[in-house]
Amino acid sequence: MTPKIYNIRVILFCLTGIFYLSTFGQNPFSDSEKISKSESKIYQKYNNNNFKYTVETENYDLKYHRLEWEINPDTNYIQGKVTSYFQVLVSNFNKIYFDLHTSLNVDSVLYNGLTQPFSHLSNNVLEINLPTTIPIYEIDSITVFYQGIPTGSGFGSFVKSTHNNQNIIWTLSEPFGALEWWPCKQTLNDKIDSIDVIVKTPKINKVASQGILTQINDDGTYKTYHWKHRYPIATYLISLAVTNYAEFTINANLTTGSLPILNYVYPEDSAAVYPSISLIQPIIKLYDSLFTPYPFQNEKYGHAQFGWGGGMEHQTMSSMVFFSEHLMSHELAHQWFGDKVTCSGWSDIWLNEGFATFCTGLFYKHVATPWWLSWRENTVASVTSAPDGSVYNPDSTNVSRIFSSRLTYNKGAMLLRMLEWKLGDTIFYPAVRNYLTDTNISYGFSTTQLFKQHLEQLSSVDLTEFFNDWFYGQGYPSYQITWNQLGNTLNFWVNQSQSHNSVSFFEMPIPIYLSGQGFDTTLIFNHTFTGEYFTATIPFTVDSISFDPELWIVSKNNSFSVGVEDILIEDNLVIYPNPTSDKLYIKTSLNIKNIVVFDVLGKKIETIESKHIIDLTRYKSGVYIVGIESNNGYFRKFISKN
Repeated sequence: MTPKIYNIRVILFCLTGIFYLSTFGQNPFSDSEKISKSESKIYQKYNNNNFKYTVETENYDLKYHRLEWEINPDTNYIQGKVTSYFQVLVSNFNKIYFDLHTSLNVDSVLYNGLTQPFSHLSNNVLEINLPTTIPIYEIDSITVFYQGIPTGSGFGSFVKSTHNNQNIIWTLSEPFGALEWWPCKQTLNDKIDSIDVIVKTPKINKVASQGILTQINDDGTYKTYHWKHRYPIATYLISLAVTNYAEFTINANLTTGSLPILNYVYPEDSAAVYPSISLIQPIIKLYDSLFTPYPFQNEKYGHAQFGWGGGMEHQTMSSMVFFSEHLMSHELAHQWFGDKVTCSGWSDIWLNEGFATFCTGLFYKHVATPWWLSWRENTVASVTSAPDGSVYNPDSTNVSRIFSSRLTYNKGAMLLRMLEWKLGDTIFYPAVRNYLTDTNISYGFSTTQLFKQHLEQLSSVDLTEFFNDWFYGQGYPSYQITWNQLGNTLNFWVNQSQSHNSVSFFEMPIPIYLSGQGFDTTLIFNHTFTGEYFTATIPFTVDSISFDPELWIVSKNNSFSVGVEDILIEDNLVIYPNPTSDKLYIKTSLNIKNIVVFDVLGKKIETIESKHIIDLTRYKSGVYIVGIESNNGYFRKFISKN
C-alpha cells in the first residue's frame, strides 16, 4: 500500500494575559500520584465484607434527601436526622432498608408522624418496618434520627483534624464510606434527584457543601447553614466541611454566562492561595468549550480546603488540600466525568478517573504548553512501567486496584488519547459531547459499553477489537521496524511484540516521522499484523527516523534497523577488512552512486565522498551499517570498528 504523507503541524491554543508561575516553576507531575493515593489510602482498612451494600435498597428509587446535622469541629461526633423521599419500585413493599454503620446509634425512625420499629443489623444495614404496605410507584418519605462517632474518623469518611491549631471536620465517602456517617443508599444505580444540606455549628465556623447557600441563621451562639442542590447526585459525592474558613469568590465567563467559583480556604492560607485558585478560570473555559457547558451552571463551582493528601470531586465543591493547576484541572474535569456522568460500577471507574487525567493532559496541551510533552512522557512511562494490567478493573472490591494510578488513571487517559488518534478529533470530541448529553446517561450513570457505542455511532468504526485489546487486554506493544530507501522509495517491515500474552496483536495506525535535506514528514500506516510490509514515496533522502514522536500510542522498547530485508543481493561486492580499526575498502564491479553510514538505530552518520574507501578513524568503537546504492540496486552491510 502507498499511504498518504502528512506534514507535521503544531497548533498551539494560546490564552493571553496569564503567566503560569506555579506550573512553569516546578514539576507538576508529583501531584499525579498524590491524587490516586489520596483516594485509595483512605479505605485500606476495609475488608471485603464492608464493600457490600444491602440489595434490598434496590427496590426503591431515591428522590430527595433532607440532611440535617449538628457538627462542632472541636468534637468528633455527628448528630442529626435524614429525611428521605422515595418511590416504591416493587409490590408488597412493607420494609425499607438503608446502609448505615453500626458504630452510629439510631435514636428513632419517624414515618407519617409516628415512630416505627427498626433493626440495626450487624452487617451495617438499617431495616425499618412500615405500618402498612406502600403501593408500587407511590412516593413516600421517612426520617431517621441518629448520632455517634463515625467509625471512619482518622481514615477518611468523616474526619476530625486540625489546621493552624484550629479544628476541622470534613468528609470523603468515595468509594464505600457514606454509610459510615449517614443512613444512605450506597449504590451506583440510583442518584438522588435533589438534596438540602442543613448544618448547625458554632458561629466561628463556615460550612461548605453542595449547591447554593440559600440561608444562614445566627442565634448568637450557633449558625445554621442551608445548602440547596437541585441536580441529581450520587451518594458518594455528598460532602461537608466545617471550620473557620475564609471565603472568596471569583467568576468565570462561560458559554452560558458567568459562573461563580466559591472558595472556602483556611484563613492562614487565603492570601497565598488566591493567585493559584484564580488560574482555574482558563481551565474551566477550556472544558466548557471542548465538551459541554459546565454541568451545574445554575448553581456554582467551588473548592473547600480539607486535610487529606490530594483532592476529591464533590459535586459543585471539590475538596482540596492544595491548589496546583494539576490538581484543580483534575478535580474540575470530574464535574463532567464522574459527577454529571458517573460510572455505574467500580469496574468502570476509568470513566471517571481516566477522563479526568486525560483532561489534565488537555490543560497542558492548550494552556500550560511547556509541560505538554512531559505530561505525555510521564503518562506513557507510568503505564509501561510494568508489563501487565488492564484499564478494566476486574476486582471492584479492591480499593488499591480501583484507584490504580498506572491503570485506572494513566492507562485510562492514554486509552482516550489513542481513541482520539484513531478516530481523529473531528469525530472524537463530538462523540464525547454526544455521550455527555445523551438523555439516558446525562446526570445519571454510564458504562464503558455505552461510551463505546457513542464513538461507534458517530465514526461508523467497529471498536470491538480496540476495546478488547486496550480496555480488557493487558500490557502494551513494542515495535521493531526495518527500513531502507532506494531513490525516492521507502520500504518498511513492521513487526510487533506484546508485553503480555492476553493480547496477541494490537491493531493501530502507527506514525513514523522522517526528516532529511531540510524536509520532514510523518507517514501513517494501518498496522494490522506483525511483519506487515509498507512502502511510500518521498522527495528527499532520509537521515533521521523516529516512531510516534507525539506519543499517541502506549508502547515501549521500539527499535529501528536499516536494510535487514535486502532488496537485491549481489555476489560481486566485498567490504574488507571487517572488523577493522582503520579503513574499510570496497571491491566491486558495480557503478556506485552513493555510500551512506548509519548507526544501528538507523540514524545517518555520514555520506562517503570516496566511492571505495570508508575511513573509520573518526568513529567510536561499535557496529555500523553501510548502505550502498548502485545502478543494480541497494545493498546493506554490517561493519564493525574495533
